[in-house]
Amino acid sequence: MKKVCDYCNSQYDDTLEKCPNCGAPNDNVRKATGVPTTIEELKKWYDDHHLPPEDVTRFFIGKNIKEPKAFGIYKDDSGDFVVYKNKANGQRAVRYKGGDESYAVNELYQKLKDEIVRQKADNAARRSGQSNHRVGKAVNRTWNYIRYGFWGIIGLSFAAAYSNIFQYVAWVAVPVILYCAWRAYKNPAFNKKNVIRNAIIAIIAAVILTLVGVLLQPVNKDGYYLINGNTYYSRYDSWYAYDPEIDDWYYYGTDPYIGSDTEYTDYYEGSYSYSDDSIGTSFTDSDYYEENFSSSDSDWDSDSDWDSNDSWDSGGSDWDSDW
Repeated sequence: MKKVCDYCNSQYDDTLEKCPNCGAPNDNVRKATGVPTTIEELKKWYDDHHLPPEDVTRFFIGKNIKEPKAFGIYKDDSGDFVVYKNKANGQRAVRYKGGDESYAVNELYQKLKDEIVRQKADNAARRSGQSNHRVGKAVNRTWNYIRYGFWGIIGLSFAAAYSNIFQYVAWVAVPVILYCAWRAYKNPAFNKKNVIRNAIIAIIAAVILTLVGVLLQPVNKDGYYLINGNTYYSRYDSWYAYDPEIDDWYYYGTDPYIGSDTEYTDYYEGSYSYSDDSIGTSFTDSDYYEENFSSSDSDWDSDSDWDSNDSWDSGGSDWDSDW
């Protein structure tokens, strides 16, 4: 697109930072900062945000697609970067064609982000509508009170499968189940025999899961152990040893104190008494821990991360407009 210079009235490409005739700055120029500036970076951004395949989203990066209903960017034979949209009838609308790759990439990047927001909003509305429909139907069912309370607790327990919460399922679930069952029992719309039967089944399941949680608990407490003068760390029954020469930890593997005559002292994680002058770096502060157990979000824009539980419906896009 062309812009008229505010100072000399000459026309020039609106992607230029200044007028080529008089050098006046272009106040309307858009610069992409902190976002992808090349086609390859945009491809990586797409992959890093776990978006569905391109034939689902209909965003084609680095490809000249001729099919209807497609957004895309590519570099043509003349060296220009082309940002396009193929409408539903197959007609192509060119959003940008020129030599400024960062500007071209930003055009498609902004459109892609807008589409992600729209898709997320559609998914949220769809889930809300489905949820309201299910709740309305569940009013006349016995599981209306029991299943949501029970499975909610079980879901939290599975989410914390590697923590101590799992072994306390019954302590939390049973009171919730009894309360929900009492509410359902008092409601004349429910069959009292079914209420009692389902409550018993739910309580038995909670007790079984609690026993399984107890059995799955690590034999050793998570924390530091001083064994025969060497420092180790136990994490879910996996053992790690400290190497003072590199001031870091490494995977040890087997239990270092299997022998009955082994001398060891434990310094449990979080214990006030923990101290060992031979350790320069604690396990949770070590490079090994950061590389194997810790993760950080380095995305440019984490709000655009795509949830695998969501569905992308490209049919809902406005394919009749120019952009």
